[in-house]
Amino acid sequence: MKYSYIAKSAAKHLWSGFKLPYMVMFETTLMCNMFCEYCIFGEEGKFNDLQTRATRDRIFKRIDEFCEMGIFALSFSGGEPLLNPSTCDYIAYAADKGMWTSMPTNGLLIKKYAEGVARLDMLEVSIDSLNAQRFAKRRGLNGLSRILENLDYVLTKRQPFTTQINAAVNLENLHDLPELAEFCRQRRLVLHPEAVHNVMRAAELLPDAELHGRDLDTVEIFLRELRRAYPQNVRFYTHYYDFYRQGGFGPKFPCRHPSKLISMKPDGSIHLPCAFATLHKSQAPLREIFASEEARKIMAQEATLWDFCNGCKIGCPYEVSAFTNSPMLALESGLNFLRLL
Repeated sequence: MKYSYIAKSAAKHLWSGFKLPYMVMFETTLMCNMFCEYCIFGEEGKFNDLQTRATRDRIFKRIDEFCEMGIFALSFSGGEPLLNPSTCDYIAYAADKGMWTSMPTNGLLIKKYAEGVARLDMLEVSIDSLNAQRFAKRRGLNGLSRILENLDYVLTKRQPFTTQINAAVNLENLHDLPELAEFCRQRRLVLHPEAVHNVMRAAELLPDAELHGRDLDTVEIFLRELRRAYPQNVRFYTHYYDFYRQGGFGPKFPCRHPSKLISMKPDGSIHLPCAFATLHKSQAPLREIFASEEARKIMAQEATLWDFCNGCKIGCPYEVSAFTNSPMLALESGLNFLRLL
């Protein structure tokens, strides 16, 4: 089923001249059960979407629309996506259709939903450090032992290298990464270390968590050495650090989120230009949205820098933008993802 869907999807993209979006980021919920020091979601009372989540039938219909358009990948995001009890049903529905599925999670609930997350093509668990004290400081919760226990349970149901450890990196936890890489080697996992970046959402500002100057150089050099030591386990985009160093999205490296990465909220609405800022939202059918004057106008502006995008270095839009902005970056990223580079 999956290979058949991929072939049909590729044909649709080729026929369109590669003008179709190829990925969806579905925020199944905006609530979170962690309180990470560099993320806004865990602020108590900040988000409560229980009254605005879509009915299951509406989300199933949206997934049908994604498949009809030929969209390749669906990422189940959040908040903490498993706080929406229907998430695993959505994963199963998308997987049965043949879509490539992924989900970042903090890992607190993966044992409870083990059968559901087993269907994901890529399960991503956020672990910055195996030092319990440092983990608790960064994540605002003393939950490392529970997460590791949950992870080992879930790994019995998953294939090697289909589970990824996402580590947000700064100088505080940089030297914890070799232990984390060895942990991944022993369990045949992928380690994806990404420099901590600020997240702008709804004009909310967190304290500046980003790396600057020589600190960024220190992190990049360390990660390159770590990848040489663990070539089958450590995966990161080396060119991301040039992007970071140059101030993120801008005219030389525009964000392609509006045209290539669809943002869907818990109520099933589609938001443009991205998951972090809204100029236009709609509950209309997907093709109708993308054919609308409002959407076309926004996508026509993606090569320029909106004021609210200034300084954005968020990983998901960076990845899809890299694929679009440079064929060589797309090739390098693909080889990197397959752990061949």
